[in-house]
Amino acid sequence: MKKIIATLSALVLIASVANAQSGLGGLLGKIFGGGNQTETTTSGEGSSTIASAAEGLLGTLLGTVISQAVTVSLPGTWTYNGIASAIETENALTTLAASTYKEKLETKLDGYLQKIGIVPGVATITYNADNTFTIASATKTIASGTYTYDTQTKNIVMKLGKVYSYMTMEGTVTATTNGAQVLFDANKFLAFAKKAIKVVGAGKDNSTLNTVANLAEQVTGLKLGFDMVKK
Repeated sequence: MKKIIATLSALVLIASVANAQSGLGGLLGKIFGGGNQTETTTSGEGSSTIASAAEGLLGTLLGTVISQAVTVSLPGTWTYNGIASAIETENALTTLAASTYKEKLETKLDGYLQKIGIVPGVATITYNADNTFTIASATKTIASGTYTYDTQTKNIVMKLGKVYSYMTMEGTVTATTNGAQVLFDANKFLAFAKKAIKVVGAGKDNSTLNTVANLAEQVTGLKLGFDMVKK
């Protein structure tokens, strides 16, 4: 509830976002190459951009509140639908400033995962009734292991196998309009992505991942994971 109230406060303090963007927004702009645009918030166009961001954030917030009341039946095969991301922080202005870069972040990370074989509409994530799971591309298994899922708290723990050094990823499962999202701490998810590219032999170019990691270090409460649609 505190997170909801804090986020709604951003709408009341919308005029202060320009100052927030000159700090965090400026940094995010440099990371994604849009720094100059985020600093012109005093113009009509800039104000419109901020208002649009606030409106989008409010819509996301309301959707999240509704989805939190829905229990997801996890067992089954899900089609990977793209990167899911969220910003969970008590600082509403930070959330608003960072949310303007959400789409670019997802696009960059999606491109990285496609090198691994985790391609939207093609890759699958299967949660079996015996508490094992498999993440697969169109041609091979990318990762596997065991999981536990609490339908009451919506918490999930995924433990990967030996080739991933028994890495553990703790997250939450949230219902969406078309399916569900599984979100993890950003640093833990990026560690999985970095390890996966070595496991599947897809090269060693981590420049894109490093760019996203720079953002993760600056935004408190950043979550990353899978957006999924059940088959």
